[in-house]
Amino acid sequence: MNKRILITIGIIIITIVLLVGCIQQEKPWECKTDEDCKNVRCVGAFCDNGICKCPPGKPNLSQVNVASLYERVTDGIYYEPSYRSVDDLINLLNETKTDFIFRGFWRWSPPCPDSTETASPVLIKYGYSYQQLEEVLAQIKKEMPEVIFCGAIPAQRVNLVERNPITGKIYKEKETGNMALDPAKWRITTVSKEQLQDYMRERGVGEGGYFPDITNPEFQELLLSWAKKQIDSGADAIWIDGLFGQARIFKGITKDENHPAVKESYEAASEIVDKIHGYGYSQGRYIYVGTWWAFVELPYPPPDLDFVTVTPSPDEVSSMHLNESKWDSVAEEIKGKRGNVPIFAFIDWAGTTKTPLGRFSQKLTPEEQREFLKLADGFFQRKAINFVYPLHGGFMGQEATILSFNRSKTYDSLAPEFQTYATIKELARNKT
Repeated sequence: MNKRILITIGIIIITIVLLVGCIQQEKPWECKTDEDCKNVRCVGAFCDNGICKCPPGKPNLSQVNVASLYERVTDGIYYEPSYRSVDDLINLLNETKTDFIFRGFWRWSPPCPDSTETASPVLIKYGYSYQQLEEVLAQIKKEMPEVIFCGAIPAQRVNLVERNPITGKIYKEKETGNMALDPAKWRITTVSKEQLQDYMRERGVGEGGYFPDITNPEFQELLLSWAKKQIDSGADAIWIDGLFGQARIFKGITKDENHPAVKESYEAASEIVDKIHGYGYSQGRYIYVGTWWAFVELPYPPPDLDFVTVTPSPDEVSSMHLNESKWDSVAEEIKGKRGNVPIFAFIDWAGTTKTPLGRFSQKLTPEEQREFLKLADGFFQRKAINFVYPLHGGFMGQEATILSFNRSKTYDSLAPEFQTYATIKELARNKT
């Protein structure tokens, strides 16, 4: 055979091999047997239902005793003068024997800069950069190596101008506008894109952004980049706000839980969970992923979540009474859909005081707040739900008048206006 032909054939074969290798490397976590997982970068990788999994390097979330909400761990540290140093923060976490730092970093608006060199003075002041997250988290883990740190990202908002922190790509308003959810994509004509976007802005998305389409590949890449950057900064877990919101919206609009818009939205959301796990595997780490329990409402296979979250309602907080039958039903539905997945309850918030945290901070006296914490902690323990202590964080509402340290609309358990820290510490120590 002609030598030139042999060389050409050889090049073609090598190219095919390389291409196959690249394709396999794109999804190294897909498998049929344990042998398929040998190239996953973690010791003891195994195949579980078609997905390579790493043995957890941290205690299982079901073994967590004390979960504390602290959003963000960088908050207050960069004030001049600082009102809480990193040592102060670590001391609070140690005093409460915290195993799980929930919502330790929240990425919302504006896009989070990589470093203090590219961040504005205001963002630096509030610790809103990945460099600050990495620095503070490194110090936390040095003192508390077994703590599980959970970052948080939103699936329900894309800013008018966005940035992918992994690639550095900037998305301008025309591009983010194309990511905005449009019912017409599924030939739904009862609600227009503009009507839907206006409706969602009034219900939490806020101005300066869109409610994105979870099935849009560009938004999926952007959402994943926010998770990846926090993982690269040291996060062990990612909580995704509003992940199944789109599927629920379409169920409400179409009155048909089997509508293609519902099904495709649900599947896209579930795939985000798998891809975050996959990124963790590619880094030789196991990353826990959680979101709200809303997925149980839909008749599709459960997502591969490591934990789910719930919240008491505003009325339950105001009345200081948790509905026994309601919570029995919630726990039963979650376990019926996802088995014995760990469940965490926290006092949620949004833009107004009409939220659980708004009622907790603005309607209850400090004495009532302390009493509610005791009530909720005991109640949820009986339901096998872990109550997350509100150590620091959460927006109390635009209309809030009782402010932390008389200046901040962010809840803080040590603030003289609330003074709930001693109760939290007591409950946490009794639990451990």
